[in-house]
Amino acid sequence: GCSLFVITALALYATVVYNVSASRSNLEMIFNTVILLFVNDLDEKLYASLRVVSPEWLEKTTTDIAASFNGNVRINIQYASTNQQLIDQQTRIQNIENKLVMKSEAIQDVKTKNEELDRKVQELESFKEQQKRKVDDIERNRDEIDAKNKKLEEKVTGLEKDNENLKAKNQELDKKMEGLESELKNLEAKIQKFLERVEH
Repeated sequence: GCSLFVITALALYATVVYNVSASRSNLEMIFNTVILLFVNDLDEKLYASLRVVSPEWLEKTTTDIAASFNGNVRINIQYASTNQQLIDQQTRIQNIENKLVMKSEAIQDVKTKNEELDRKVQELESFKEQQKRKVDDIERNRDEIDAKNKKLEEKVTGLEKDNENLKAKNQELDKKMEGLESELKNLEAKIQKFLERVEH
């Protein structure tokens, strides 16, 4: 009873203070008073409706409120504060977990890209090795071609020398042939002279 009286007195005091401070004229004060009375009456009607619709729930809720006002207010406040802190911590943990998931996905993406880069680097390394082998083959073939060219040049040089020797020998043979022809002419002339002498 005392609690109900105190609550009613506080409501009356709050209403009067609110009307005096918020109203700039008597008309506004009357208007605000009517609204507050209507709200108060509406609150009582809602309470009566709840008592008809769900009396068990209303009784349980009223009992819980009464128990809270019988000395458990501080505990309930501490529980509410602790519960709110727990909710805040859970929210922070959830945010951190979400950020960690996002970072994990980003890290996974980076790992995937690194793996792709490593694979491309390996492909480039293998391509480089293939090109190096091809260059080595080309160098080896070029060395073989150079050696063959040198042998051919040596052969050409030898053939040129042989050709010069043959030319020299041909010149000598030509000289010998000329000498033989001149001797043959001389011999023919001598034979001709000898035949003429024999005839005479």
